[in-house]
Amino acid sequence: MAGRMLFADGHAHANSVEGLGAAKVAEKFANSDGWFMALVSLPPWHYGVTPRGVDDYRKVFEHHVEECRQASRHVRLSCLAGFHPAEVDRLVSLGMRPEEVLRLGIAVVDLVGRLCREGLLDGIGEVGRQHYKTTPERLAVASTVMLHALRVARDNDCIVHLHLESAGEATVETVHYPASLIGVMPERVFFHHASVRVAGAAAARGYAATVPGRKEQLRRAFERIGPVFIPESDYIDDPRRPCVSSCPWEIVERQKELLREGAVDEEALHRVNLDNVVRFYRVEPP
Repeated sequence: MAGRMLFADGHAHANSVEGLGAAKVAEKFANSDGWFMALVSLPPWHYGVTPRGVDDYRKVFEHHVEECRQASRHVRLSCLAGFHPAEVDRLVSLGMRPEEVLRLGIAVVDLVGRLCREGLLDGIGEVGRQHYKTTPERLAVASTVMLHALRVARDNDCIVHLHLESAGEATVETVHYPASLIGVMPERVFFHHASVRVAGAAAARGYAATVPGRKEQLRRAFERIGPVFIPESDYIDDPRRPCVSSCPWEIVERQKELLREGAVDEEALHRVNLDNVVRFYRVEPP
């Protein structure tokens, strides 16, 4: 890999049931100068599973772990699994009571913690709050699952990816206060799909942030907060919704375009794609 500029994807998904699958996604990314990916599980229905209990999640996570293993042949990898806030809404809509969903979400996060202790997963992701219209009860369930995930991350020294709204400093402070009380290390907490305002506020508190790899959003991030984040694609590997946010290989080309345009220099790209990845994901550099 020496002599090439290398790129990372701080948060992506893969789906071998409906999409390319992790191995092909990782190979295509590697062929585009990618060296690292954080691969995050999708909600169970993306794999054709309607979850009724924690055993259904166990099967999904076993599949995801195998996907991560295959992808790691092409890039260095961080493998995460979680309980997305959208799952709260989906499960309640399917007839589960909020209390039942809460118990299931906590059990799922506990399962992820055990898989982290066994070395099969590297972290919890994603958990958090809905950033779209929902009910207060569903928001409360998702928020409580997130708080439990912060405790599990503390106890297992694993990372956690948070799915949150984009309210700048307010978003960060609503996490920082309970995270401080819980005692989880800031560098273990990632603000996923962060706006530039959220990413800047997170970095100021010592947290990690992944910023969507859209060209203009990356440009604003480099201009306004500097290289304190990690680019992400948030790729979902669904042929019906190709590159909804970005594709992993597209975020590489967008950064190269910014370099050619003089909007960013090689040192800044090295910071966001290597130094920050090595620091926050605790992986060996290439």
